[in-house]
Order: sequence, then C-alpha cells, then structure tokens
Amino acid sequence: MKQQPQFTWPEGQQCAVTLSYDDALPIHHKAVAPFLAAKGVSATFYICASSGFTEHTDAWRQVAELGHELGNHTLFHPCRREPATNYDWLAAHYDLCDYTAQRWTDEMRVANCLLRLVDGEAERTFGNTCCHTTIGRGPREKDLDGLIKRMFVAGRGPRNEKIVEPSTLNFPALGHFSGDGKTMEDLQQLIEHAIQMNGWIIFMFHGIGENTHKLYIDDDEHAKLIEYLAANSARIWTASMVKVAKHLKNCATELE
Repeated sequence: MKQQPQFTWPEGQQCAVTLSYDDALPIHHKAVAPFLAAKGVSATFYICASSGFTEHTDAWRQVAELGHELGNHTLFHPCRREPATNYDWLAAHYDLCDYTAQRWTDEMRVANCLLRLVDGEAERTFGNTCCHTTIGRGPREKDLDGLIKRMFVAGRGPRNEKIVEPSTLNFPALGHFSGDGKTMEDLQQLIEHAIQMNGWIIFMFHGIGENTHKLYIDDDEHAKLIEYLAANSARIWTASMVKVAKHLKNCATELE
C-alpha cells in the first residue's frame, strides 16, 4: 500500500500564524506594514474601500510590494444591524439583513477590481465585516459560505476563538481570534497552543496604539508580538491569509 504523505508547514514549522489588520487605517500603511516587513513577517490588511483607501492607493501599493496581502473587507463595511442601537455608526442602507446575494456579490466584485488595480493580484481572501457570516433576515437569511467560496481563496469567517485545524478545514469560514486589547502574554499562550496542535491561528486587529481606533492593541504589546514571531520563525510560519490558505489547499490536493 502506498503511504500517504504527511501534512507539513512549508519549512517544517509547527504552526502557522496570520496577522490580519482591518479597515485600512492610516497607522497600517504608515507604520505597521513597514515594521512587519523589516522583521521578515508578512500579514493581511483587510481593505474597506470607503475608509480612505482610494485617497492613498500609492501607499497601499507599497504595502503590497512589501509582500503583504490586500484582502477584501468590502466597499462600504456592511454589517448586520442587530440590534440597530449597537450599530448607530452604520447607515441603515448598509444593513446586511437587507442584502441579497446579487447585491453582495456585485459589491465584492467592485472591491476586488479596485484592489487588483492597486496590487495586480487576482487571488485574495475575504475578511467578514463585524465577523458576520450571513445576509438576509428571517426565512431569507443566507449563509455567505457559498458566495465566498466562488469569489475568494478563503474567508476569515466568524470570531469563534478557535485554532484552525488542517484536518477539518472550512475555507469560506475559517474562524479567528481578536487580538485587540490583548497582551503579548495572552497572544503567546494562544500561539503556543497552536504549536501543540500543529494548527493555524488567525488574529484580527484594528488599531495599533491608543487613538488609532476604538479597538486597539497597545503598540508596545504589538511590537513584542512581532519580535517573538520573528525570533521563532523556525517554529512558527507567520504569513498572510492567502499564502497559508493556498498552502493548505495544495496539501489537500496532494493528500487526495
């Protein structure tokens, strides 16, 4: 009997880590992306095109040239306004409860087109806005998995605080942790758990440092995290969502 090849990370590492940063904040292209690249770390920056991205396309092109992924975080950052009082910052016409599959798909296609004009890439991943995974309401509520599968390499999916296991993958809705408000010790403990599982851990961040977003990680804690990942590159593969997802898809094909 032919022996099946065993799953491995690219250079024999014991886990994968993806750092993802949401909403195309100025701090991301001004400071975070260059700092990561200087440490040999690549990440995914989830771009909401209406959040100032179009005014700074040259800066974001440089982010892509540094080896980072520009992920799709929609055109207008629609979310499920449930309850509406928790989403008073979001216009009512961007309520995912009122989206159809066609409207969602049309907006994602335009967002993908804008991103491709900047980075030249045809393949990318999707970062669910507000971590929501459905559109429509009541009996018409529809899971996004099928739409994401047709348009993207993978979707970050829900904030479920679970490590992704290569043996049980749902590419359109992988699942992730929030890194906002965490300390280096918090994040290191989670990563060490991922090492034990030979898994993939995905973190979502917003601001880096006070006054960069209402949700943020302290800049010193973030810097310590990057130093730790760089120093442990032999054990930990830190890469963008699209790179890790494509690696896992290739491995799945080889194991068939």
